[in-house]
Amino acid sequence: MAASDRFWDGIYQQYHPRLLRQVEKYLPTREESQDVLQDLYVQLRRRDVDPKEVENPPAYLMRMATNLAIDVLRRKSRNPLEFSDPAYIAEMKGSGDLYATPEQISSDRQRLDIIAMAVESLPPRCREAFLFCKRDHLTPAEAAEKLGVSRNMVEKHLRTALKHCREVLARHEN
Repeated sequence: MAASDRFWDGIYQQYHPRLLRQVEKYLPTREESQDVLQDLYVQLRRRDVDPKEVENPPAYLMRMATNLAIDVLRRKSRNPLEFSDPAYIAEMKGSGDLYATPEQISSDRQRLDIIAMAVESLPPRCREAFLFCKRDHLTPAEAAEKLGVSRNMVEKHLRTALKHCREVLARHEN
């Protein structure tokens, strides 16, 4: 383990309780806050920042943690509902007037499976762009930065992916 890694590990461990309290100010659950701190640790190791280049390492970690928590909030605000299981959605408070039948839930699950297969069959870069935007709730510009391509290319990938998903779903429903 390099000296800088040992330094950052030590600072992270020393300030972990403070970092957790800071992140909990932004996020509703302790689990989400702990996930953010895990992401912080991973990013810290990936960035390989020389501690000599950082004037105030604890403040640096605090800023990173705050930024990551805010990123989580932004992604949630773009798409507040995560549609994972139709049965769960049917049981949500206020959805009683929708009367989702077991048949409808089963049908919805089948449609989700078909869409998942369609997404998996996309070309890799197209699939990555689609998942960054639709699953991770990044903007096309943010996805473009992560992929190292232009925003226009990400938008082209999104159009291609959506068209493909519609076509696959239509084939299965006919």
